[in-house]
Amino acid sequence: MRLAPLLLILLSLPAMAGTLYRWTDAQGKVHYTDQPPPASAKSSTQKTYKSGDKDGAASPEMQQARLKNPLTLYATATCGVHCERAKAHLARRGIPYASKDPSASVDANEELRKGGSQARVPTLMIGSEKLEGYAEAAWDAALDKAGYPPAGTP
Repeated sequence: MRLAPLLLILLSLPAMAGTLYRWTDAQGKVHYTDQPPPASAKSSTQKTYKSGDKDGAASPEMQQARLKNPLTLYATATCGVHCERAKAHLARRGIPYASKDPSASVDANEELRKGGSQARVPTLMIGSEKLEGYAEAAWDAALDKAGYPPAGTP
């Protein structure tokens, strides 16, 4: 019986993998996430990205990478161009990720500071690997190493 919840999560991964939401909150802050925006969102758009087969489901390569090395992007609303480039990079590669704002969540801030590091944004966690700051080549190398398909992979 303990495996039932895990099985449900695993079965739902392909359905969640192909959509990215962009929405604006009441304060005018823009958010990017792989989860639908709240009902209070001022405006929202949704995009399905090319990371899987014809019906938009994630490729087996993407599913396996997500299970072995899930992504979490730590970014703040005030981070500016660096965080926007980081989000656009992940969207371009069609990679879903969890988004956490360390300035809005004590838990996210503590997670980001684990190991004595600074709370620098953007920071990308790929499994247990931490990449502080946005550097396209370094991010691509780490994503490739973690098994994520390159941009434009059908």
